[in-house]
Amino acid sequence: RIYVRPVKNETYRPGIENAVYSQLVRMLSSTPGLNPVNNPDDADAEIQGVVVDVKRAVSGEIKASELNPKGVGPNTLLVASEYSASLDCQFVLHLHNKEVWRTEIRRSRPFPANSQIGSLGSTGALINESEFERAVSEVAADMMADVRNSLIQDF
Repeated sequence: RIYVRPVKNETYRPGIENAVYSQLVRMLSSTPGLNPVNNPDDADAEIQGVVVDVKRAVSGEIKASELNPKGVGPNTLLVASEYSASLDCQFVLHLHNKEVWRTEIRRSRPFPANSQIGSLGSTGALINESEFERAVSEVAADMMADVRNSLIQDF
């Protein structure tokens, strides 16, 4: 039985810890032999996660004139065509109040940028933000699979 402590967020991005916590609980719940419990007094072990960093960075560019509608933007201006979402987390497992396992994992995933300009691109920032949140959730899911596999391998 394992108690999953609320994930700490050391970034300036509110709510990112919730995506990591949800994916961690989901992954541990679906693993035979690991039974997440709601009360630390009922647990044999406790796992604590910390979101150390989360970033969005441009990973691809195109000329503004290539955005939809084509030819409207300037040919000399480069704009993002793709971003990369990266997540850096630490996890610690305690067994009987003693640290027995620790890992730091960093993962990233590309996601498309909004490719519209003018009135068609007026919601571009919202679309990019939504895509970023989706990508971070997917990165967190991949990361939690690695955490689970490391736990199973080491124990």
